[in-house]
Amino acid sequence: FCMRHLKKDALFVNELLLSLVLAGPGLLCAEEKDYADDDEMSERSGELRNAKETLKEAADVVEQMNDDADARKVLDRAQAVFVVPDYARASFIAGAAGGQGVLMSRTDDGWSGPAFYNIGAVNVGATAGIEGGSIAFMILSDKALRGFRDEHNFSLNADAGLTILNWSERAQATAGKGADVVIWSDTEGLYGDLSISVTDIFADDEANAAYYGSVVEPVAIIVGEISDPMQDSDMRSEFSALEEANSDTDKQDKMDAAAQKASERSGSKDGEKQ
Repeated sequence: FCMRHLKKDALFVNELLLSLVLAGPGLLCAEEKDYADDDEMSERSGELRNAKETLKEAADVVEQMNDDADARKVLDRAQAVFVVPDYARASFIAGAAGGQGVLMSRTDDGWSGPAFYNIGAVNVGATAGIEGGSIAFMILSDKALRGFRDEHNFSLNADAGLTILNWSERAQATAGKGADVVIWSDTEGLYGDLSISVTDIFADDEANAAYYGSVVEPVAIIVGEISDPMQDSDMRSEFSALEEANSDTDKQDKMDAAAQKASERSGSKDGEKQ
C-alpha cells in the first residue's frame, strides 16, 4: 500500500516538474515582454519630456522676436518658422543627430501644431567669439518649406538653391523681400554677413509620436490635419499673440486709410467752394 502511494507521489512530482519546464520559456517570455514594455514606456516618456522642453525654449525665442518690430514684419509674411533653441549645443553634441528644432507652419485655420526635427549640424561661418544662442529660420517661400514637408533629409542653405538672408540691416530694411529664408538670432555675433546654414535635417519621428500619442507624418502636422494636443502651450500663446497683433495692425491701417480718404474728400470739397 505504501509503495503504491509512493509511486503515485513520485509520478505526480515528475509530471509537475515537466509542466514547469515546459511552461518556463513562456513565463520567461512574458517577463521579458513586461520589461520591454516598461522600457518602451520609459523611452517614450523621455522623448515627450525632451519635446516639451524644446517647445518651451522655442517659445522663449519667438517671444523675443515678437518684441522686435522689424522681426515681426517678417513673421507676418512667414509661411513657417523653424526654431533651433540652442545652436551651440546642436553643433557640438556627439551622435547621429546634432540637436533638435521645432517647426510651426501657417495654415488656413491659423498655425499648425509643432513638428519636431533633428539636425546634423548648424554652421555659422567664422564663429570666433560666439559661444551659443538661438536661431530662428523664418520660411518665406514654398520652396524652402518643401524640404520639411516632403523630403527625408535636406538642408537650409544656398547649396539647396535657397536665397538666405541673415538678420542684417538689409534684411530688416526690406522685411526679407526676395528671400526664401530670413535667419534671426539673439546672438549679436551672428549679425552681418556670416554664412549660416543647417544641414542634414530630418524628422524626429520618436519625438513627434511621443508628442501626438501615435505615429504621425510631418506633412500631416504641417498642413494642419492633426490638432495640437497641447493647445495651451507657451508656443501656441506666442503665435496667437502674433495673430492678435496683426489683427490690431490691420484694423489700425484700415482706420488710417479711411481717415486719409475722408481728409482728401474734405480738401476736395473746400477747393470746389473756393
